[in-house]
Amino acid sequence: MATSKGGSKANQAASYKANKRWEANRKRRLERTLKAQPTNQQVINALKGGMVYRRKTPTNATWSASWIRVAKIMKEFTGRFDPVIMGSNIDAAKAALSRPGPRSQEVNRFKAGSDKGFFTLETRLYKGLKA
Repeated sequence: MATSKGGSKANQAASYKANKRWEANRKRRLERTLKAQPTNQQVINALKGGMVYRRKTPTNATWSASWIRVAKIMKEFTGRFDPVIMGSNIDAAKAALSRPGPRSQEVNRFKAGSDKGFFTLETRLYKGLKA
């Protein structure tokens, strides 16, 4: 099983744009739609107007599966998840982690003298960082 992607995928994407295969494919799709729907004004306008390359490199950082799981767990136990935690700025991430959520601000969640909440994720996340 292959573990890394080769350069052929990047080369194929570059030649797709450079050789304008995208334009031929889009024109073919529009003509097929126009044949099926002759009164569709949007297709007529798209064929009249100049073809523009519509693909672009994503600008937003994607969430990995592990970050999605972490966010769901934190949201479930504390009531909030600050995306700053995922950032590369360590000081901002620590500050975001130390801010309590709505569930952690509830008063008298546990009975006095009970150690029930001592080992919860919420206690370890918020109270453990202040020490």
